[in-house]
Amino acid sequence: MNRRTVALICVIVVVVLTSIALTGCGKRLIGKDQEIKLGQDAGDDFEGKYGRESDPRLTALVSTIGADIERSAEPPDYPYDYRVLADDTTNAVAFPGGRVYIFRGMIKALNNDRDKIAWVLGHETTHVARQHAVRRIERQLGYEAIIALIFRKKNAARIASAVGGLVLMDYGRDNEYEADRMGMLYAHNAGYDPTAAVAVLQTFQEIQGREPNDFEIMFATHPGNQDRINHARNYIKQMGWSGQY
Repeated sequence: MNRRTVALICVIVVVVLTSIALTGCGKRLIGKDQEIKLGQDAGDDFEGKYGRESDPRLTALVSTIGADIERSAEPPDYPYDYRVLADDTTNAVAFPGGRVYIFRGMIKALNNDRDKIAWVLGHETTHVARQHAVRRIERQLGYEAIIALIFRKKNAARIASAVGGLVLMDYGRDNEYEADRMGMLYAHNAGYDPTAAVAVLQTFQEIQGREPNDFEIMFATHPGNQDRINHARNYIKQMGWSGQY
């Protein structure tokens, strides 16, 4: 075994041991700069699979609303970048570090409604601002992701692809409820109607066609749409908001 290999092993051991120590203290594995770089690389990979929307009206609409949401988002600060994907999927996703995508199909399902789009972007922005996205990656990919980031190894491309898969998965009940609430708050603070959240969730309910049964909800990581609607209505009442929805 040559000196270079020994040195590399030693560095990896230090990284792993440091990571273990940090997680034991509740610290982060991935630093902010690494988080942003990881999100951008993974976002580019994800974007390559779907393609960017070319309609200037849609991109301008999302950029304008996104800029409003960004100004109302809480720290930590990130270089938020709101983009539209040229795909008819009804979805939106957030990558670590500030990259947020909304699919063309989502905009269409919401009839280009600015208030509804604002809540969706606010919801996804919360996943970034509250670090839901990066913490999931730390849990799922762990030290492999850290080492790939540090050494810029060739498997970094595989890490980027894995991150793209993770952002399409549910975040879990607590994270989703928080994103629903904070998305309404961000939208409200940005001058949009926060009650649009209820209308969006009702749209999801219609698209999905049925609610999961009690057994499915018990073991699901993602709350059912009716539960989310009820939570959204309770939060709106708590905040004393009113709106057209």
